[in-house]
Amino acid sequence: MAAGRPGARATGFTTVELVVTLVIIGILAAIALPRFQDSTAFTQRGFYDEVKAALRYAQKLAIAKRREVCVDFPPGQVVLTFNPTTVSGAACTSAVNLPGQSAPYVVNVPAGIALVPSANFRFNGLGQPTPAPVTVSLTGRALPITVAAETGHVSN
Repeated sequence: MAAGRPGARATGFTTVELVVTLVIIGILAAIALPRFQDSTAFTQRGFYDEVKAALRYAQKLAIAKRREVCVDFPPGQVVLTFNPTTVSGAACTSAVNLPGQSAPYVVNVPAGIALVPSANFRFNGLGQPTPAPVTVSLTGRALPITVAAETGHVSN
């Protein structure tokens, strides 16, 4: 019983409850903190997934528009454009916009990451890459992206 009022209960945490809570927080911090400190690997994986999604979008757009969609790798970027004509091999002069937006589809390479494309390439109206096959990878990690020759399937 709490001192002061008869019938009143003491409230708060016991020493055992506080110690157990602190131990659990310490274990979680020991496991989770190193994962958050390795931001380079996290950034690399995020960028890898973003480039893979851009390549898949380019292929799907080429099939949907029945136009060639070009994937270019200027320094520090991945840029998607498309050929507005039906002439195969003509220049890709129209910007591909982000889905549902008017901004061009450009993926910027984060600092400290190097993107190694085999070459600029394009998807034809059937979704096949030219030249084929295509491999894009990040330096320093075994994260290749391969675009199959016959189907244009983007995989890792």
